[in-house]
Amino acid sequence: MMINIFKMQHGMNIVGQGGKIILFMSPSLIAAILCHVYLPQFAALPQFLGILKPVGYILLFPGLILWATAVIQLVTGFSKGRLVTTGAYGVVRNPIYSSVTFFILPAVALMTLTWVYLVVSVFLFAGVIIFIGTEERQLKAAFGREYEDYLASVDRMIPFKKP
Repeated sequence: MMINIFKMQHGMNIVGQGGKIILFMSPSLIAAILCHVYLPQFAALPQFLGILKPVGYILLFPGLILWATAVIQLVTGFSKGRLVTTGAYGVVRNPIYSSVTFFILPAVALMTLTWVYLVVSVFLFAGVIIFIGTEERQLKAAFGREYEDYLASVDRMIPFKKP
């Protein structure tokens, strides 16, 4: 199975548009980390928001579950050339990006009481919006009506929201 994830399936590789999306958001992540480490007073949220720190830990748990489930489903489904539309992919079409955007990065921001990781979330969301169209067109060409039905019933990034 491991070898199959590196093979092209329906003219696509397992990374899809991920490389472009990651390159797009990486400068903001690097800047956020540097700002957090070297300019902590600038990156800090107001002290009174410290009461929200536990919310960060609460957000992290579903974010990691959604992310891990999506990765496992992607690896197993892609290696078989299947379109995955259930589980994490039944919640949102891009659960790996969505979990990081709406759960993991906000969790890190709250746990560290810094706002800079919220900026990274915005850049990740924007990167998906900018680049994912190419992947969606490839999936539509590969899976036809099955993918069109999926597009009509599951949102691109916002969990449980219907398009």
